[in-house]
Formats: sequence, structure tokens, C-alpha cells
Amino acid sequence: MTKKLEEEFNLPSMEEALASDEVEKFTEPSKEIVEIAEVEKALSNAEKIDHALRNVEGLEDHNIDMDSIATQAVDSYQQLMNLGMNVSDRDAGGIFDSASKMLKTALDAKDSKINSKLKQIDMMIKKARLDNNAGSYTGGESSKEQTFDRNELLKIINNKD
Repeated sequence: MTKKLEEEFNLPSMEEALASDEVEKFTEPSKEIVEIAEVEKALSNAEKIDHALRNVEGLEDHNIDMDSIATQAVDSYQQLMNLGMNVSDRDAGGIFDSASKMLKTALDAKDSKINSKLKQIDMMIKKARLDNNAGSYTGGESSKEQTFDRNELLKIINNKD
């Protein structure tokens, strides 16, 4: 920085700024203490989810398709950004707008991939909950399984709420 800029913006000199403790606040990385048990629990949960989702058919195809779309969109974004940098200013606006749309498409593809996994997990949880609650509605029958039609299930669900 020059002396004139320091005087104009009322800033300390570079030597003073580097010597002060303020610089250390910005250069020191923030550290977060994480318990090993928390990490192991999170990894265990992730492994359980991945194991449960292996049984779902069609999920892998969706993941591959969404990854392909996201990759193509990011590549198109890069090409459009390079093109936008090499054209005149009046033409660059439309190109940069198209580039931002490509980036949004990539983000939407990744979101779709995650949302499909979350929906599958939600359905698995609901199914497990229904399977767990079905045992309490067997009535006086000796068998552990009972068949319900749709209307009876809706009545049970509505009474439960």
C-alpha cells in the first residue's frame, strides 16, 4: 500500500498492521473440538443408511443420472464462463446469464439426488413405524399377523392421531 492511500483512508502503515494482533485473528484457522464418540456414531448411522438404501431398486440409476447431469452442467458452465470472458461486454451478459442457469441446473441435480435418498429413508421409517404399530392392533386373535384393507388402515391411522 502506498503512503497516500494510507493517509487517504486513515489506515495504519503495513508494518504496524502486520505487527498487530488483529492479523492473527484472521489468519488463525478456527478449530472445533469433536468427540470421537460423536464421529463414530455419525459414521455408524451413515453406514446403516447406506446399507438400508442398497435394497432400494432404481435409486442407483437416479444417482448416476443426476451425477451425469450435474457434471455436464458444470462443464457447460465453465465453457460459457470462458466464452463470456472472451466476447464484448454487450454480448457477455447473456452468456453469463446462461452460465448461471447451468450452475443452477447442477445444483438442482445434486439436490434431487439427496432428496430422493431422504424420501426413501422417510418411507422406510414410516414403514417400520407401521410394522411396529400393527402388532398392537391384532385384537384377540391368536395369530400374530392380521390383514387389513385400506379403509381399516385409514381408520387406525386417524384414530392414532
